[in-house]
Amino acid sequence: MRKNKIITVLLTLGLSVSGLAGFGASASAAPGDSPLSGLPGGEGRPVVMVKYGNSKPDRPHYSLNQADLFYVEEVEWGLTRVAALFNSKFPEVVGPTRSARISDLELLKQFTKPGLAFSGANDVLLKIIRKSQSVSLSPSDRSTYYFRSSKKSAPNNQLLKLAAMMAKEKKVGAVKDIGLTFNAAPAVGGVVAKTFSASWASAKVAGTWNGSGWTAAFDGTTHKDAANELLLTPKTVVLQFVDRKATKFGDKFGGKTPLLKSVGSGRAIILRNGQYFESTWSRPLETSGTKFTYKGVQFPFDVGQVMIVLVDGTLKKAPISLQ
Repeated sequence: MRKNKIITVLLTLGLSVSGLAGFGASASAAPGDSPLSGLPGGEGRPVVMVKYGNSKPDRPHYSLNQADLFYVEEVEWGLTRVAALFNSKFPEVVGPTRSARISDLELLKQFTKPGLAFSGANDVLLKIIRKSQSVSLSPSDRSTYYFRSSKKSAPNNQLLKLAAMMAKEKKVGAVKDIGLTFNAAPAVGGVVAKTFSASWASAKVAGTWNGSGWTAAFDGTTHKDAANELLLTPKTVVLQFVDRKATKFGDKFGGKTPLLKSVGSGRAIILRNGQYFESTWSRPLETSGTKFTYKGVQFPFDVGQVMIVLVDGTLKKAPISLQ
C-alpha cells in the first residue's frame, strides 16, 4: 500500500498523525510514484517538458490533462505559454508545440538530464539550450516524431508523437525529487475558495472548484482536451509570485521576453480541496527543488496533477482574484 493511501486510512479511522501543515502527515512521493504528482509509475522514468502554445489558435491542447505538472508562464505581449512535465505517463500525441523561452531552462535545472520538446527558439537561445543539461527534443533533433495537424494552421498545428518517441529515447535522464510532498487526505484550515484567476495584459487563466479538482479555463473558455475531450482539472493549483526580469530575448515582432525567476523565495497561494492557503516558497539554488511552506511547515499537495501559475510578484497590486 502506498504511503499516501496509508495516511488516508489513518485519518479516516481517527488516528492522529503529526507533522503535517494543516491536516496530518505529509511525505514525499511513495516508492514508485512520480515526484511531480504523487501518481503511480513515475519513479525512475524519464521526465520531459513539452512546450505548448497557449494563444487561442493553439487551443484546445492535446493531452495537457495527462501531464503530471504544468507551469503557466508569461511570454511576449502579455500572452502566456504552458510548460508541461510528463513523467508517470507519455500520451500518444501532445501539442501544439511552440518555441522555448529562457524561463523554461531555469525550471529544468531542477533535473539532471530532462527532455525538452519544443518547436524552435531564436538563435541565441538555441545555443544556450544546446549547452544546457537539457536534452533537446525539437523537430531538428527528432523529426520522425513530429507532424502537422490538418485541423489547425501553422505555426499552431505542430504535434508530437510523445509515446513513440520516448519508447526509443535513450538520452533523457530519470526524474528526480524536486522538493514536493503529497497527501491524498483532504486539507483543512484554509480559506474557502470556489474560483481563482490570474491575469496578464493579453491573457487570463482561471479555475472553478468542482468537488474534486479545479476546472481550468484559458481566456474565459473552459479547456476541453483535443485528444480525449476531457476537462483540464488539476488537483492542486499554486499561484507562485516570482520576480519578473527584463532580458535580451524577444520575438521577431519586437516583443520582449521576460525571465520569471523560479530561483529565490516569495509568496505562494496554494489551492486544493476548495480552499486557499497563504504560503511561501523557497528554491535557494538552480539545482535544488522548490519547498512550499504553510505556517512554518512544508505543505503537501493533493495526489494528482499540479498546476503552477507563475505570477509577477513585482507588481504593487497582485493580478489575481480569489472568490
